[in-house]
Amino acid sequence: MSTLRKKIILKLRTKFFVGDSLIILISLIFIVFAFKTFWHFETGSVVQVNFQGKTYGNFSLFQDKKISLIGKEGESIIEIKEGRARFKSAPCKNQYCVQQGWIHFTGQMLICIPNEVSIEILGKSKAYDSLNY
Repeated sequence: MSTLRKKIILKLRTKFFVGDSLIILISLIFIVFAFKTFWHFETGSVVQVNFQGKTYGNFSLFQDKKISLIGKEGESIIEIKEGRARFKSAPCKNQYCVQQGWIHFTGQMLICIPNEVSIEILGKSKAYDSLNY
């Protein structure tokens, strides 16, 4: 290969074309549009507490409340405060449900499998996830 041809190929590889910039810009605009259109992060208004396979109750996120449930493993305490909910304490070994922290968006859920307790945030519309496609 001649040196002139190598120089031309190197210049073409390192040159950033206007078309490249337009493709990147259009792609970024599409990504932002798709994110805002398809992924809604609605703040919930109700927390549903399920205990041993049944709905224990629905509670407003706007009232401060502590719910104590005695299950197979021991006592689980659910705390509702300032529009958020969490497992304050749980008897399970690894404490994954406690470590998840506060939830407040529609469709978010925390589960304590050993004690058969779950909490889910409900809102005006059902959040899309892989379970209800």
